Amino acid sequence: MAKYRIFYVATATSKPGKGSEAANWWREKGQAYFESFPGVKSLQALATQFSLGGEYAYEFWFEIEDYAVLDRWDAAMDNEPEKYGPRWVEYMELFESGPSRLVGDWPESRLLE
Repeated sequence: MAKYRIFYVATATSKPGKGSEAANWWREKGQAYFESFPGVKSLQALATQFSLGGEYAYEFWFEIEDYAVLDRWDAAMDNEPEKYGPRWVEYMELFESGPSRLVGDWPESRLLE
């Protein structure tokens, strides 16, 4: 059985006046926090270039094990609020979340094949 990479891509921008604080939080706490979510294989935080991200300046590319990971994230937040809740509140105080999407390199996702 072939394995394909799947990414959950979340977008965000820092809240007004919180840009430096948000960047520091990401480096000091955020990256490790989100990498600790169940089923996260890797995580890249990227700044959009040339304002092509619209109002959302950041993209967070989570490589995930499978689609069921999204349900496991919800369960982790519900079942382990002491682990996931406080950092989530910090994130929400610093960032405004935007749209998210799932992308991958499975054959059915290729338009020209």
